[in-house]
Amino acid sequence: WHRVRGRELYAVVCGACHQPHGKGQEGLAPPLVESEWSTGSEQRLIRMALHGVRDPITVNGITWNLAMPAFAEALNDGQIADLLTFIRREWGHSASPVKSGTVKQVREATADREDSWTEAELLKIP
Repeated sequence: WHRVRGRELYAVVCGACHQPHGKGQEGLAPPLVESEWSTGSEQRLIRMALHGVRDPITVNGITWNLAMPAFAEALNDGQIADLLTFIRREWGHSASPVKSGTVKQVREATADREDSWTEAELLKIP
């Protein structure tokens, strides 16, 4: 993965809401630091990046009710992989990298999806 590209994409795509430090901002976006969503299932995280998230979602024990936009149209598989790997490896995280081939598989498997994900839907995905 390309750490520099992941960092640059994070700054442009995610940083305004989740903040450069990844700790989020009240009323804007939840933290990515030490978040079960950041370091847990890459299948869930890829879906969140591709299609966005809506309705209440619990992060580190706190419920957030905000909408995250989809990035499937804006970013290619390699960019999403680098961006998500940055999130999974930054701030002391040590989760496994995300491969562009995995993003491609998820993109193809969810190609018909027109709506963002809810927490309940995401929790059904291993």
